[in-house]
Amino acid sequence: MAHITAREFDTFIRLLTEHYGLTFVHERLLKANVLVSRKRPSGWQPLASQLYQLSAGLRRDHPARYAVELLWQDMISSQTGEDQQEILDTLAKRINDCLTEKFAVIPEKQADLVSALGAYQRAIAALSTADAAYTEILLRASTDVATFLRDHKEEVLAAAPVPAETPAERTNAPVQEEKE
Repeated sequence: MAHITAREFDTFIRLLTEHYGLTFVHERLLKANVLVSRKRPSGWQPLASQLYQLSAGLRRDHPARYAVELLWQDMISSQTGEDQQEILDTLAKRINDCLTEKFAVIPEKQADLVSALGAYQRAIAALSTADAAYTEILLRASTDVATFLRDHKEEVLAAAPVPAETPAERTNAPVQEEKE
């Protein structure tokens, strides 16, 4: 797993609290013995700051790290069906084909990696949001791939145009009736 920056960690916690709600995330962290204070923070930012310090930005073996990673995995898996998981696995294989055995980027395959990361970003964004997709890629990436992604973020996002509507808007869209 790559080391994420404080800003990326903030996005990570913001997305979790937007999905589950601040109260639910706080309660889950209390049950996991991550937090000592039962007083709920005023927003996601103070919570993110506290969790970043406890987990050292997901680098330290600490209950905070495991608790937020579990919440994230639950959030992503709840939005992914079996068919989508097969597609994501195929796209992940395309990314891994651009890497060495030690998960370093093969210089000759950088263009292919941009394309593969863009396709993966697009597939995850179709299930959730563009921010969640980018964060998911960072969390799963090796250090070398995460650095590559940060350096080529605009290219990757250009290779993965974000859908104009959110998944919720697609499910609430009016159904057009066929004319006879």
